[in-house]
Amino acid sequence: MACDTREDSVSAGLTGIDHLPDHMSVQNFSLNGTSGFQAGKGGSVVCCASLPRTWRPDLTAVVQWNVTNWRDCGWESFERSVPVERYDKVGHAWVHFMGDGSVRVVSSDIGPGIYGPNADYLGPHDPIPQKHPWDVYDGWASHCPPQDQPTVMERLE
Repeated sequence: MACDTREDSVSAGLTGIDHLPDHMSVQNFSLNGTSGFQAGKGGSVVCCASLPRTWRPDLTAVVQWNVTNWRDCGWESFERSVPVERYDKVGHAWVHFMGDGSVRVVSSDIGPGIYGPNADYLGPHDPIPQKHPWDVYDGWASHCPPQDQPTVMERLE
């Protein structure tokens, strides 16, 4: 069951963490309709996502995101319903876009560590690339054809 706005909810800051390869980046994302804008290394915070005050085993969230492939001139949009990892109290909402294509939603007042893993963080400890693909592939706009729509829309429940 997705987060329900009728249940007792708490506002939480929202941050996206981009674990994708260097030539790819999450340009826009949302958690249950709240836009997080661009995912990155964890320094940007948007207010506010809403999470139920009490976690339950069937708790899921709808995550939508766009990925730009700077090297191969492509972009894709995705939408998935993903489990929200167990929490004792609502903290900051961290949405991790993993290198293997999975997405993890973690609520925690302890962050993952922008410049190195934070051992106390309960979410993934995968490296967070310090990347700027728009600088590396600066000719992207000139060598890539215009794209009005994403190449693929993936919906997984």
